[in-house]
Amino acid sequence: MKNLVLSRRNILGLGAGFLVASCSQYIPEGATSPAALTQTAMLAQINATRAANGRKPLTYNATLGRAATTHARLMASRGELSHTLGGSLRERVTQAGYRGAVGENLAGGQRTLELAIKGWLESPAHRSTLLNDKFNEFGLAVASGGGTHKIYWAMILGGSFAAWQS
Repeated sequence: MKNLVLSRRNILGLGAGFLVASCSQYIPEGATSPAALTQTAMLAQINATRAANGRKPLTYNATLGRAATTHARLMASRGELSHTLGGSLRERVTQAGYRGAVGENLAGGQRTLELAIKGWLESPAHRSTLLNDKFNEFGLAVASGGGTHKIYWAMILGGSFAAWQS
């Protein structure tokens, strides 16, 4: 029976790997460095990624952008990639003044926005957040600092709580 369980795990692992590989064919073009990151570049790359995957575009939300900036800077200052620095996501966005439903994608070490997006697309959980149609706005930030990663990305997506009740 133990061999059967291991075989199922191996099959599930292969299936998950195939799913990621087959769903991650779109890679955003460009090389937007942290120094060149603008709201226009963020909107273009995030919405091109969503469009390539049949999703609606997002709008930029300055409140979510401030929350993402605060978190990216905190991660960079501590050299730690973490969803819980400075409190939970809910606590952090509430403190920033955002009241809607939220999701978060973090990345560390990617030298460009496009590489951060690529990483998110290759992770099933991050991909699901990035492409979720229940979100309609986002904020995104990057900060440089210490630790292993040196570069820290934070993207917070938001939308109405009502979208999650259906």
